[in-house]
Amino acid sequence: MVNQKKPFGPDLKKIRENKGYTQEVVARNAMSRSTYTRFETEIITTTVPKYFQILNNLDMSHKEFSYIHNKYHLSDKEAILYQFNSVTTNSDLLLLKTLKLEAENYLLKNDDPVIKDIVEIYEALLTLAHTHDLKLAYAHAEKVWFRLEKMDKWYLTELRLLNNILFFFLPETSLFISKRALLDLNNYRHFREATELKMAFSMNLVYLLMENQDFKQSLLHADALIEDCKAESKYIMLAVLYVRKGIILEKIQSEKDSAIFIQKGFTILEAIEELEIKKELEQELSYYLNS
Repeated sequence: MVNQKKPFGPDLKKIRENKGYTQEVVARNAMSRSTYTRFETEIITTTVPKYFQILNNLDMSHKEFSYIHNKYHLSDKEAILYQFNSVTTNSDLLLLKTLKLEAENYLLKNDDPVIKDIVEIYEALLTLAHTHDLKLAYAHAEKVWFRLEKMDKWYLTELRLLNNILFFFLPETSLFISKRALLDLNNYRHFREATELKMAFSMNLVYLLMENQDFKQSLLHADALIEDCKAESKYIMLAVLYVRKGIILEKIQSEKDSAIFIQKGFTILEAIEELEIKKELEQELSYYLNS
């Protein structure tokens, strides 16, 4: 967010001049040029709609301007969110503990529901790693779900939180969350970040439908996601989907095609040297074909 304590008129002026834009161009549909001059020199403030119109005229998002205004650094909250969005569930425990401590320190001075949720998610991951007890870990994930389930619509921040706690829930709950999340993500089709999230939820949906023995629906979602993976060059996800498609085809009595897709998936993982993922998929293959 923009640091309200630091005047941002001078930063707007630097950006405008560097782009070679006149004050008339930047002020268009927001205010008069003379009023904008006073705004740029911090004599007056302006409303939020006018601020966003000015940024629009500068061809800049609020997020980018906030970053520039903060001397090309993230704010404390933005840094916590950035780290959270970058971390994976199999990150080393020391990193998880460090990130959890940073989030807890932020909460000492700020009452923030999203950061509270992030702390609970880190605690859930750490609890599971230390105890291997899913019920104990679920107690923390449940606190996040308790807040989010009351919302009529989920936005990108909430969807990122949910994507990190899906595997703590029973399959039917995870299935419900995934389907609802994908509906909300359809509203963000022009957002790159939403594309990544949609693919993650779709992958979860394929797996959850397999667990629910709904192989026909799982195949439909897998085929659609395979095309997305090709378009986005997501080779690890594509390999996993090939293997899972092979499993699905085996389950619906199409043994010949099954072997082809399983081999394609393993070949990709060998080529990009993702042997640990290949090993996990071999275990998954054994589980499904022997059950």
